[in-house]
Amino acid sequence: MKHLLPLFSFLFLFSFTTAQKVHKKAPSNWLNTISHPKDKTFGEEGSYRYLLIDFQDNLASQERYVHYAIKILNADGVQEMSDISVGFDPSFQQLTFHSANIIRDGTVVDKLKNTEIKVFQRETNLERSLYDGSLTAVLNLSDVREGDIIEYAYTIKGFNPINKGHFSTVYYQQYTLPVNRIYNRLVNNGNKKINYEKRDGGAEPIILETEFGKEYVWDHDATDRVLYDNNVPFWYSQQKRVAVSTFNDWGAVVGLMRPLYENAGSVKVPAEVVEGSKDKEEKISKLIRFVQDEVRYLGFESGIGAYKPNPPSKVLSRRFGDCKDKSLLLVNLLKNEGVDASPLLVNTYSKDEIKKFLPSHNAFDHCIVYFNHGGRDYFVDPTIANQGGGLSYMNFPRYGYGLRIKENETDLIQIPVTEKPQINITETIVVDSIGGSAIFLVESEYTGSRADYMRSYFQNSTEESINNEYLNFYSSLYPGITSTDKIRFTDNSRDGANMVTIEEYYKIEDFWYTQPNTGATLYCETYPLVLESLINYPKSAKRTMPYHLGSPFFFNQKTTITLPEPWLSKDSEFTLDEDSFYYKSNSRSVGSTVVVEHRYELKKETLQSSEVADFLAKHDQINDQTRYQLSYFGNSEAASGISTTAVIIAFLAFALGLYFAIIIYKNYNPRPQASCQGKAIGGWLVLPAIGLVLSPFVMGFQIFSTDYFGKANWLGLQNLDIENPGALSAVLGAELFVNILFLIFSLLLVVLFFTKRTSLPKLIIGFYAVNFAFTLIDLFLYDYLIPSYLLENDPSQYTDATRSFIAAAIWIPYFLVSDRVKNTFCNVYPQKTNMSPNEPVI
Repeated sequence: MKHLLPLFSFLFLFSFTTAQKVHKKAPSNWLNTISHPKDKTFGEEGSYRYLLIDFQDNLASQERYVHYAIKILNADGVQEMSDISVGFDPSFQQLTFHSANIIRDGTVVDKLKNTEIKVFQRETNLERSLYDGSLTAVLNLSDVREGDIIEYAYTIKGFNPINKGHFSTVYYQQYTLPVNRIYNRLVNNGNKKINYEKRDGGAEPIILETEFGKEYVWDHDATDRVLYDNNVPFWYSQQKRVAVSTFNDWGAVVGLMRPLYENAGSVKVPAEVVEGSKDKEEKISKLIRFVQDEVRYLGFESGIGAYKPNPPSKVLSRRFGDCKDKSLLLVNLLKNEGVDASPLLVNTYSKDEIKKFLPSHNAFDHCIVYFNHGGRDYFVDPTIANQGGGLSYMNFPRYGYGLRIKENETDLIQIPVTEKPQINITETIVVDSIGGSAIFLVESEYTGSRADYMRSYFQNSTEESINNEYLNFYSSLYPGITSTDKIRFTDNSRDGANMVTIEEYYKIEDFWYTQPNTGATLYCETYPLVLESLINYPKSAKRTMPYHLGSPFFFNQKTTITLPEPWLSKDSEFTLDEDSFYYKSNSRSVGSTVVVEHRYELKKETLQSSEVADFLAKHDQINDQTRYQLSYFGNSEAASGISTTAVIIAFLAFALGLYFAIIIYKNYNPRPQASCQGKAIGGWLVLPAIGLVLSPFVMGFQIFSTDYFGKANWLGLQNLDIENPGALSAVLGAELFVNILFLIFSLLLVVLFFTKRTSLPKLIIGFYAVNFAFTLIDLFLYDYLIPSYLLENDPSQYTDATRSFIAAAIWIPYFLVSDRVKNTFCNVYPQKTNMSPNEPVI
């Protein structure tokens, strides 16, 4: 029991303290009594309707009075509005309820008198690691019915002491729901000048001198509500409103904030943090990484803590802090190293729009760090963990403008935009057979903010969850996909260019599909899934407001498909170059390889309403271009099997080649020179000997690997989108015919070479010359008939021609002039025994 006493004591103390902060009593005498209009017809839209929104502020007494009247229209309205919730900060505020009434058929029922006020501590920003210490007072109204009017009023007394008498707010004169009457009143009896600014049609105030001081009053209806389009930027607002501030300029804001940051003390960096630094720049980078990664982001932002940072020594010792704490800690660490550094206040939502704001310390929601090194300005967000890149490559969010908390600062400064992040994806698909499976390899490179995001993702996720998420991502395109190895994450350039690499390994069992309604044609396809997820912009009809696109970026993807046989396809290219984006796709093929590429650049963050329709229409065009499909016509009975045409060509070539080979072998016998010594094969002759022995095997492999005999290949030529498919078939047939002749001739040369026949030198010279000439002709014909078959600027297309040229350039002169050749190839075909000795040899 004794262990529970501290807990009971705490709960009692908390309840007692809370009771001192929440009261029930009549409103102050400085307030104007405002009633909702009773002679207006209520709109029947929605589940409830605001009849009155009444805000009154008194700068002298530091009070804000709030008064609502709400008409309940249906059961949903009863559910939504039966609880009255009011948030306040008990460290400097007191909450007083004045009334809570239900008006039913003209009768007023007082619900405040007998309703218990319950107080809770609800941390609404807990998921962002922010604890504000605020409390929520709740009145649960009983017996609320459809048609009732709920009317309640309360006052929150106490301004944040950090304000030092300053005040700023925004009075809205229009909401996203219709309001029958909006009343705003500001009472100022002090010496602070009231600056106000009308925005988007906001009205001028009625200015009165009363016993309470100078009053600014706005009183009107707002039945013309604002309906926002979808996907508007965070900073965009079209509601009529008036901004109010007692700050005359940004210098006054700096004057208010400087003591909070400059009188917080200093701290020395732990020696191990910068140990081993080779220069000042590396030391700065280590300090930044230390604050970003080793000091946890956590904030207690109640009262003064919402604006005043904790001392750096305290933040360092407990290793956590909010944006102000981490920024001031980093500023102190940099200053200790002789770096000019200062805190910088920014607004992460308003960005560039903050230039239009009235000066106020409430204009900011975040604190970062500015510093100068080597004559160059740098900006760092200490709350971003796992960030990469050296000082020159460090990514920084697009915050637009900020206010340096530094002596003599009088205006906002512009924050430069860092380079756009890049996503570079290389896909490799190796198909084992037509209709079979495929190996699928993916290598992705991310730079800038995209690298930071992926680094954080991999560090904060389990290996199993990452593998599952990636596999599920691809399964929408390849349902039969399985992982063959774990995903590999490489982060070798965190302190340099800030690039991470991700490698993935998969197998796709069912890579091919049957074309619907044919049952005969197989097809496979590729699709840039990552690009699709990046440019999946929401549709928007009849746009009247700006459209948010997101942060600009670069995207590149190259997909290489290696097929089990040569693939003939037409080159394709598609380009869209607009002010807001750039897109280009192209496909090309060479041999059995098909390459598909996509490039996309987002140039803008926001579109004007007039640009949206065209932008979305152009992206529909992009979606039509992103899916690339390869069709194979060999899945039907008519297209399967061996091509009769190819067999006939091969038979004729074989018969003709064999016939002439026998003729040449027996009858072509040049007379050897008189001094021929009949030397053994040796010296440089060993090299062409090796080449000749290998030639029949190489040629045979090429003939069968090219699949000249597949019937589907010959039928497929007729389906190519080219001007003359018949000519291409003729070239393919001629290529088969010549290759078989070359195969037989190479076998003949092997026999002649090793029997050291006198016919060998001239025949092998002709072989080298004709092989080079045929390679050039073959290359020219393919380039002329189907230029898409050859990759532009790809040196591999000239490999065969180069190889045959080198062989001809070396061995033709050698066999023409070499004494070794003349004294080795001395034999002739054996003649008849009754031949006359003086009969010449052919």
